[in-house]
Amino acid sequence: VIDNLTAHELIELAQPNYVYRQQMVPDDTYYASQWGLAKISAAAGWDYERGDSNNIVVAIVDSGIDYDHTDLAANIWQNPGETSGNGIDDDGNGYIDDIYGWDFHATPNDNQPDGGEHGTHVAGIVGAVTNNGVGVAGVMWNCQLMAIRVLGDQGSDDEGGYTSNIASGIYYAANNGADVINMSLGADTDDAALKTAIDYAYAQGVVLVAAAGNDNATTESYPAA
Repeated sequence: VIDNLTAHELIELAQPNYVYRQQMVPDDTYYASQWGLAKISAAAGWDYERGDSNNIVVAIVDSGIDYDHTDLAANIWQNPGETSGNGIDDDGNGYIDDIYGWDFHATPNDNQPDGGEHGTHVAGIVGAVTNNGVGVAGVMWNCQLMAIRVLGDQGSDDEGGYTSNIASGIYYAANNGADVINMSLGADTDDAALKTAIDYAYAQGVVLVAAAGNDNATTESYPAA
């Protein structure tokens, strides 16, 4: 029909009368200041997809997560095979009472991967509870955030983390149902042991994301590189 209309000498333009809709804009307190979401056109993406809290698990391999945080608590992963506080490795994965994840940074390791300011910040970027009138908006509204602590707190004497702990965190995430592993960390070392862990997770179908660095430099950052 359009071809016939536009072929007519008296008709300049013929086209569908398209329907436009408002893009989804959440009501979170600080959403307007989250320039990164505008940069990636998040609002347009949310019209199509906002995640799935039943199926999407994102492991935050970082400095731990405040899993009681008002803007995170509803999206925190809880190990379905583990019973809290009974001192038994119910699911046989080698970790006792790993309800929210595992702390590979602590000496000795324990089942409390909580509290890290950097990890909590990163978890909020990934999956803060959104459109709840509080705090910030997450890129993925509906997901489960698995807490894996491999770094010390920012500004502390043990701020960094070792290859062995980060690799252990990646193996844990891959073996315990993570669909995505986020690593907002890096060094300028081509780390063979870390690459082996990453290759293992990749072979399990896990999506791996790592920071390219904050220094505006040309030096390659690993594990991103």
